[in-house]
Amino acid sequence: MKIVEGARARMVAAWSVALASGALAYGLAVMAYDRLPRPRPLQELAYYPSGRHLRPAALGHAETAADLAWLRAVQYYGEHRSTDLRFDHMDHVFDVLTTLSPTFIPAYVFGAFALAQEGFDFPQAEQLMLKGIDNNPTSGELAFQLGFLYYVKPGGRDLRHAGEYFEQAARQPDAPPQSQRFAAYSRQNAGDLVVAQALWGEVYRTSKNKLMREMAERQLRKIQEATATGRTEVAVKKLATPRVLIRHPSPSTR
Repeated sequence: MKIVEGARARMVAAWSVALASGALAYGLAVMAYDRLPRPRPLQELAYYPSGRHLRPAALGHAETAADLAWLRAVQYYGEHRSTDLRFDHMDHVFDVLTTLSPTFIPAYVFGAFALAQEGFDFPQAEQLMLKGIDNNPTSGELAFQLGFLYYVKPGGRDLRHAGEYFEQAARQPDAPPQSQRFAAYSRQNAGDLVVAQALWGEVYRTSKNKLMREMAERQLRKIQEATATGRTEVAVKKLATPRVLIRHPSPSTR
């Protein structure tokens, strides 16, 4: 009990420091990251409010709080990825982060793919991405990534929704140039591995997120091995539930 109370006290102290000055937002977030107890990052994340109470609780410094939440989200993911592979509270972690910073597109994308592929919780992944679409209705990048999420849906691709969101992405000014092509592929149910290879290839070539590039590299390797051995049906099944390979997540990813 004393350990939990101590963690709570350190968390409250660090939040007070981090919210004291918006001008020092990032530096204070890093300092808070160093001060907070590392063995169990969920202890302090559990004390974050959620929903409509979260942004008022940040006292006008939501971006500072978002920086701290991003550091803790990466830490939480990295700890469980390297130990027990249990991500029971990851939906709460990324809900906190995206409520504090609703236009931070990479948080929706990485959070959703981690939930779907590592946490095996597609409904929560879908909910996170739909929240992102509600908050960023003109983002072609986010709509495209949601189409991608449906295309590699664990348990079986959802080509109807994939095509719908690829088409939505294609209508936006910032749409990835391949949006219309992938919409057509999904609508026509064209070769699973061909489309999957093209999608993962685009992620590998264009993503600024190191974690997403590593994920794409692993999936491309699976496709190449399947093509070389002729075991394409096996690869299709495996690609329906791809796993994310993350090495040493870093706070600098934000």
